[in-house]
Amino acid sequence: MGNIASIALSPYRRFTWTLGLSVGFIGVLLSAVTLWACSTFVTRDTVELTTAAVVKHFAKVPQLAAIFPESSGEEGSTSPVGEPHTPHSQTPADLLQSYDRVLPLVRMHFDLYSILDANFYDTEGRIVFSYDKEAIGQEVDASLAGSLERAATNAQVVHQRLSGHILHLWMPVQREDGQVAGVVEVKRDISEQDRQIGWLEGILMTIIVLGMLGLFLTLHHVFRNSAGTIDRQNRELEAMVFRIERTYDESLQALSSALDSRDNETHGHSFRVTSYALRLGMEMNLTDRELGDLARGALLHDVGKIGVPDAILLKPAELTEEEWVVMKSHVEIGYRMLKHIAFLSPSLDVVRYHHERWDGGGYPHGLREEEIPLFARIFALCDSYDAMTSDRPYRKGWGYNEARAEIERCTGTQFCPEVVRAFLRIPKERWLEIEEASREGEPRELLGQMLEETMSMKAASMKGGR
Repeated sequence: MGNIASIALSPYRRFTWTLGLSVGFIGVLLSAVTLWACSTFVTRDTVELTTAAVVKHFAKVPQLAAIFPESSGEEGSTSPVGEPHTPHSQTPADLLQSYDRVLPLVRMHFDLYSILDANFYDTEGRIVFSYDKEAIGQEVDASLAGSLERAATNAQVVHQRLSGHILHLWMPVQREDGQVAGVVEVKRDISEQDRQIGWLEGILMTIIVLGMLGLFLTLHHVFRNSAGTIDRQNRELEAMVFRIERTYDESLQALSSALDSRDNETHGHSFRVTSYALRLGMEMNLTDRELGDLARGALLHDVGKIGVPDAILLKPAELTEEEWVVMKSHVEIGYRMLKHIAFLSPSLDVVRYHHERWDGGGYPHGLREEEIPLFARIFALCDSYDAMTSDRPYRKGWGYNEARAEIERCTGTQFCPEVVRAFLRIPKERWLEIEEASREGEPRELLGQMLEETMSMKAASMKGGR
């Protein structure tokens, strides 16, 4: 599950999914807008064409205009169909009498525009002519009264698309003086227009899909090339940083070796205790960077002894009180020597505080418990363990079991309990391997070997944890 999560959350996959979803969303949005625009265009164009045709026919064909006669006129004038003109609207009987002559004419003109049904209303909402002869004289249906009223009152076309490719229109018919004489309701079949616009929509959808796919592939290609370039540059930078850090570390190891050589009693001490600290730090789950900082601090922990006179540093007898003051000053001397080196800043906790005690009885600041930085607590135990197990001219070094018992005894006084627990979890064989390797080989080779082993064990531990 951890591997799946890491793959799913990788920057490359996140970008691919984000890009794909974004392009897909834009494509869907463009498609929706295109479909809406095409549908709106067909509706608007059909409405305008139908309205213009109806108005034109009412203006040019007298028989159609007769359906909405003038409400008043000159006496003796005749209607367009040859009948006497009356001062009032036609009665249903009048309309029915002329129906059979007018219907074929209306159908001839309206069928040109695929009009399926038509009703002609006067301004009072009464049907004065219809494809359905029996509907003449009826009042407008209550559900349609609103559309009729809007068309008659505002002198504007009201339209609505119905299912089955039907366009429902309400078109006002105006006299020469601008007054609305009546309203024509028609239902027009626009399946042919929808079919034609469907081809256009299909072409546009294809263009959009291909365009979005091309955009996705192009951006994805650009991202892959850019990511590859960045990764390559990062690897080159990491290699350069590694070489620089390796050079620093080799310089530190040379300095540490020189310090050990000055003190014949503790030859190899710095490399050995650094190896101990790395193993213990790994047990306490320090990160790779933290282990590196701990190792540098361990190598340089006694660098301040450069400032201690040989008469004190190499004195075979017990130091006087005044000499101890000078000896203890090596902690602050080492700190002042290194504090201006930026990359060593995290490592200075070991240099400055490795002689502090958990109970506050250490030096130089008398820190206690959690006040003491973790690196210093780890190193203090390793430093004491090495001191207990190393031979001196005046005594033989202890074995592992004796040193372990002493460390357990000093838990909570000299040593941090958490660090002691980690120490006890490490098998005896690991401590003895480091000690044996120090006796048989070059200390610097021991440290290099320990670094490799520590990193390998840490990687294996992390892999097993996943």
